[in-house]
Amino acid sequence: MSIFKRIILCLLILSIVGYLFLTLNGKNQESVTATEENDPKENFNDKIESEYDESSEPAKSKSTKRNAYDNDNSNIIEKESEDQMQVEKEDRITATFNTGEVNVNEYFTKIKITDEIYDRIYNKSYKKNCPLPLEDLRYLELLYYGFDGETHVGEMIVNKRIADDVISIFKELYEAEYPIERMELVDEYNADDNASMSANNSSAFNFRYIDGTTTYSNHGKGLAIDINPLYNPYVRMKNGVREVLPVSGEKYADRSIDNKYYIKKNDICYNIFTKYGFTWGGDWKNSKDYQHFEKSIK
Repeated sequence: MSIFKRIILCLLILSIVGYLFLTLNGKNQESVTATEENDPKENFNDKIESEYDESSEPAKSKSTKRNAYDNDNSNIIEKESEDQMQVEKEDRITATFNTGEVNVNEYFTKIKITDEIYDRIYNKSYKKNCPLPLEDLRYLELLYYGFDGETHVGEMIVNKRIADDVISIFKELYEAEYPIERMELVDEYNADDNASMSANNSSAFNFRYIDGTTTYSNHGKGLAIDINPLYNPYVRMKNGVREVLPVSGEKYADRSIDNKYYIKKNDICYNIFTKYGFTWGGDWKNSKDYQHFEKSIK
């Protein structure tokens, strides 16, 4: 065979081999592609990844909305609960009981100043500039024997250092059926002493400075208590003129008149308060504060 024919034959064989190689490689590639397209695992993973990418933000948004809804719901429930507690508290404060209908041990209690109580007293009895820490005050819930001869629930805020003594005092007054007309926080009268006294409201803490000084009073420290102030007014001389507070208590400034609501030396109210170390304003020399009991704390 000539050299020329051999060359032609080799080229022909190479062409056939090349053709076969390209054909087989193309089929294998198609097979791989078809396998990838139909592989359930690969498709599932791709779908998961795709759905995560596309819906992660909406999912987060839904979660946020749900959390917000839950929080709002929680706030609503909490608010409803607080409102209900407030209603129950108000009902209890103004409650009236007949003899034997109340468990005394449920009352005559003390607690720290809660947020709810703080909201009631802030910028009223507890002024914005009040230097006395809230921690030094205690809220008391007490029973008292009313002018109507029935049992009532009252409230009072005092210094924590006299809280136990005050509870004991009012428990003894209650057991003795000593009449007290009203016992509310002075804040119910916008912390106006004259308004509270005129209503014959027995109260304690109300921050204020002593007139003309930078020293705050014993009421401002929660160390003083006024009892039936309308019938036991504060009487003093001011610029040579007698002043009676509250003004409506003028007719009760005459202590020679017999009145069962007067506080007098050695009567039951006087004896119980002084038993626990309190002093009485009716014993003062330059003025007379017949409603007033206070205790000095060293």
